[in-house]
Amino acid sequence: MSIAIKMNNLSRHSLLFLCGFVVNERSTLLSRLALAVLIAFGIAIFAPVSDAQLSHQADLAETMTTLFDKHCVDCHDGGEAEGGLDLPSLEWNLEDPHLAGIWVKIHDRLASGEMPPKDAGHLSKGRRDSAVKDLANRIVRFQTNRDARHGRSVSRRVNRFEYENILRDLLHDPYLKIADQLPLDGQVHGFAKVGEALDVSHVQVDAYLDAAEFALRRAIEFPTSKPDSTTQRYYAREQAKMWAGKGNLGWARCSLALEGLNINEDYSFNKRGFAAPVESSPSAGTIVDDTEAERTGPWIQSTRRSNHIGDHYLADDNKHTGAYAITWKARLPKPGTYEVRVSFCGGEGLARTAPYRVRHANGETDLSIDQRQKPPIQGRWFPLGRFTFDRAAEVSLSNKDAQGWVIADAVQFVHVDDLEKKITQVRPLEDASTAIFRGAYTPFYYGFEKFKAPVRGDYKLRLKARSVLRQTDYVDWEGEKKPRFYPDLVLDASRRYPTPVNDRVSSGKRSEPVKVYSSTLDEPNTQSKLPIGVFEAPPETPGVSQLEAFLEKGAMVKLDCMRLPSPMVPAMPHTIQKTDGAYPGVAFHWLEVEGPIVKQWPPASYRALFGDVPFQQAGRHVQAVSEQPVKDAGTLLAAFMDRAYRRPVAEAEFDRFYRYTKQLLKEGETFTEAMIATYSAVLASPEFLFHCGAPGELDDFALAERISFFLGESMPDQHLRSLAGQGKLREPDTLRAEVDRLLEKPEAKRFVKEFLNSWLKLDKINDTDPDRELYPEYAGDWWLVNSMVEESRLYFADLIDRDLPARNIIDADYTFLDERLARHYGVPGVFGPAFQRKSLPENSPYGGILTQASVLKVTANGTVTSPVLRGVYVMERLLGDPPSPPPPSVPAVEPDIRGAATIRELLKKHRADSSCASCHRKIDPPGFALENFDVMGRWRQNYRSLAEGSMRVEGVGRSGNEFVHYIGKEVDASGVMPSGEPFADILQFKKRLLQDEEAIARNLTEQLLVYATGAPVRFADRDDVSVILEKSRPSEFAVRTIIHEIIQSPLFLRK
Repeated sequence: MSIAIKMNNLSRHSLLFLCGFVVNERSTLLSRLALAVLIAFGIAIFAPVSDAQLSHQADLAETMTTLFDKHCVDCHDGGEAEGGLDLPSLEWNLEDPHLAGIWVKIHDRLASGEMPPKDAGHLSKGRRDSAVKDLANRIVRFQTNRDARHGRSVSRRVNRFEYENILRDLLHDPYLKIADQLPLDGQVHGFAKVGEALDVSHVQVDAYLDAAEFALRRAIEFPTSKPDSTTQRYYAREQAKMWAGKGNLGWARCSLALEGLNINEDYSFNKRGFAAPVESSPSAGTIVDDTEAERTGPWIQSTRRSNHIGDHYLADDNKHTGAYAITWKARLPKPGTYEVRVSFCGGEGLARTAPYRVRHANGETDLSIDQRQKPPIQGRWFPLGRFTFDRAAEVSLSNKDAQGWVIADAVQFVHVDDLEKKITQVRPLEDASTAIFRGAYTPFYYGFEKFKAPVRGDYKLRLKARSVLRQTDYVDWEGEKKPRFYPDLVLDASRRYPTPVNDRVSSGKRSEPVKVYSSTLDEPNTQSKLPIGVFEAPPETPGVSQLEAFLEKGAMVKLDCMRLPSPMVPAMPHTIQKTDGAYPGVAFHWLEVEGPIVKQWPPASYRALFGDVPFQQAGRHVQAVSEQPVKDAGTLLAAFMDRAYRRPVAEAEFDRFYRYTKQLLKEGETFTEAMIATYSAVLASPEFLFHCGAPGELDDFALAERISFFLGESMPDQHLRSLAGQGKLREPDTLRAEVDRLLEKPEAKRFVKEFLNSWLKLDKINDTDPDRELYPEYAGDWWLVNSMVEESRLYFADLIDRDLPARNIIDADYTFLDERLARHYGVPGVFGPAFQRKSLPENSPYGGILTQASVLKVTANGTVTSPVLRGVYVMERLLGDPPSPPPPSVPAVEPDIRGAATIRELLKKHRADSSCASCHRKIDPPGFALENFDVMGRWRQNYRSLAEGSMRVEGVGRSGNEFVHYIGKEVDASGVMPSGEPFADILQFKKRLLQDEEAIARNLTEQLLVYATGAPVRFADRDDVSVILEKSRPSEFAVRTIIHEIIQSPLFLRK
């Protein structure tokens, strides 16, 4: 019985009450829950402004009125006040975050000398300093007093990603996906970590109950008996999803069926699978391949010529010295006369006088064979003659005076009595493959759908594949008569389409990277996909790659040839981009699956809920069977709550849930259902959902929780809990050691991922796609997009691991690249999908987070770049100086994609408005400096436009779409810093920024503080931030050092 059904018996109200949410029948559910959260955590509802505050307001007015009257109100008074700041009506109410922010800005403008302007009358230094000091003291005093009463940060619940991670760790289910089942979290400063934004509603409580039930039932979804591990092979030729068949996909040559490197047209277009058994003659006799022969000399393995025996043939160095020799020896089934045949492919350039020697019962026979001729028997065998053998047979070959390339492949001995016999044989499965010539995208996702994981768990995968190249000729087709093989073709008959004919396949000239992932759906989505890994398909011979995978029950193994385009269908196949003069592809032979590999039984997820309680099958799930249900319930619940609550559990808290369990058991509910219902309530209770710290100094358990959620995005591990229990965690050396330990754990990748997603907005990387007219080369290039994000993660992790200075956020002489991203950046010498730390060329515009492609993409809209968007982003995210929002009456500046005017020209007009000029003085410089980077972060000298330009560019893009655009005006990336210093380009702009490395470090410190403590950095925190920076200064503001100093700071150690 599910919890949803249980709600009909208990009512949702009773479970909400159990979770700790107070119910008042006369109030709305939303207000009841909000009030309950406030009551449960002792957060007082703020009262109106007190008399003391009002008197402070009067004092402030008395102190500041003269300054405002003499120097400010001429510009900042009434509805037309500059910047929308009306000083006479500005209220002194620091309880209001908006008003508090305005007073802080007033302080900062006064302190910097930016305001009042020089033309507003002379303000002496003494009066300015006095006003600044007085205002600062008042703000600090207010915020400090408020902290003492309520804490620097309000109590906050875990966000949806933290909730998912906790349940993953709590239930030992590392691939559990429930975040998307929960409502979106509110954000402050881009972070879903701040309590003010993480409210609680009845919608969220219901979602938590549902998500908890889903996760708990998943933990008991397994068979009663330990699954046996098996090994099974699945052939690519049998997979429906890898067969293009008739119609558009076949016409576009999405896939071809191969026998070796020969195309099987029947199985490419008409039917799927393998050829039926066929009759062939003559008898196979006894075959000795080159792999079984004795060799001298460095023979080269090759598959360039397809009509060979086995996986490859051998070739010499074409020098005819006799240094290469090979001998095939056979033990024949019976004495007698045999026809001896050799295999050597045939073709131009091969040896004209290949010296063979046959040792037989009557002695030795030497023969000189012209290997240029095509072997007459099956296109593979050339007869040397008939010889008599006792049983032992031997044939040898060398390259002595051979006059051409010598090919050594296989030798066949066929008894004369068998020469006229016909045998039935099946085409070798090892040679059969399906060659894929495009990336995975709608409507052609491919993989091994014949395999579906029998149970959730770990598996080993082995894939046999090779890279290939396809050559195809095209003939014109008018459209009235559809070509052969394509009766289901859907095309516009009014257009002329070239028809593909005469396909040829050869070995690839390079390896091809293949992404392997799993999905329970034929057309995968984000929720159904799990990454497995990447391998490279070799070019010369098929290779076998092994990967380890976690698979959901029913999951299929999916593939994506990463380097290949994903053309729209119907796309004209001849327009798809070639590589090395041909169309690259990957020939997949088979998938071999070993598993499930079970290391623990019953699974750890069951033990986390039911310990050693026996179980039996009950449908898809197991059911725990307890002989002492009340006693076992208490033991299991106590252990579960101790782990879940991240602190010691109060007796009253335990009793509340234990009584509920006993009531369910008394009503006749099964032991399993009673425990699932209780566990769900625990996982939706305020004690679980909210962080446990109280205002003031954090106790060790609250400190362990804060550290763990900061650096691991989840609950504390056992080691951290143990230190907290011993009261040792607060010791500075212990705290430092724990931080280093946590940063070395795999879970630290969660921190890097989520912090960058929030700080740099990397979770928005797929919000826009590049325009296919303006940027056709990027269409469907998922490899590039994924590589952008991975570069940023690896780079930031490296700053932490090697404790590098924060200035590397702005510029560096290295980054992390794979082949695709290196090509995007114009950096040579990087091949394959593996990332490597790579030094950048001198004067490279790349280096540093500022000019990483991920940042440049999330700050563009896919069609054009905007200096305003990029400038605001740099000010907010990298420099820590967010500009004020634009006045509502001022329209946004939209770039002109027609090419008539550059964005610089449009912004010049925009800045003529005095209400815009002051902000754009700061926004525009970083935006202009980044204008040499297009919407995907690649370097450019000119804009592109759709209507005007110096040159028309037309063709067919990566996705097969036709495009026309123009080369527009030249990019001007120069500008002037707010200080008045000019810069010519991004290189000079970076140097200007790095004149103040402390500002870069301060911003990173403040971003990390918001993320770590769940509270914005306020005016009163500035001195503590300065202490962190001073302690980090000897390391040149190194990133790992900053993290250490943050965690040692009172801002972190106190709530």
